[in-house]
Amino acid sequence: MRYAILVVLSVPIVFLALMNIVTQYKTKKIQLARFRYQLIVWAVIFVVLVGSFPVYNIIKHKPILDSSELSLFDIVQTTTLVYVIYVMNDYRRRIEQGERAIRDLNQQLSIKLSGKNGSR
Repeated sequence: MRYAILVVLSVPIVFLALMNIVTQYKTKKIQLARFRYQLIVWAVIFVVLVGSFPVYNIIKHKPILDSSELSLFDIVQTTTLVYVIYVMNDYRRRIEQGERAIRDLNQQLSIKLSGKNGSR
């Protein structure tokens, strides 16, 4: 039961991140290399989140979904960690987009200023 709670709390965050990545790629806000990298990172997080505990139980010769060793603190900690990774990734993306916008505006301003100086 505890494992199911962990998955129910954490998997929506992973799916939200995957949807954001696909949306950014489709709107051409990120390049293909960044898209692939982010897709791999979130796929690995998903696989580890869903598969690590059952694999641990199999190794320990316990029932696959036995979550007696999983405490409430572990659930909160894991969910928080996944959420923090999501937020950090989102802030990094926003900062990159802001820097790109500032660079583009600076370039446009330089072009306009050089046009005014050239006409004198």
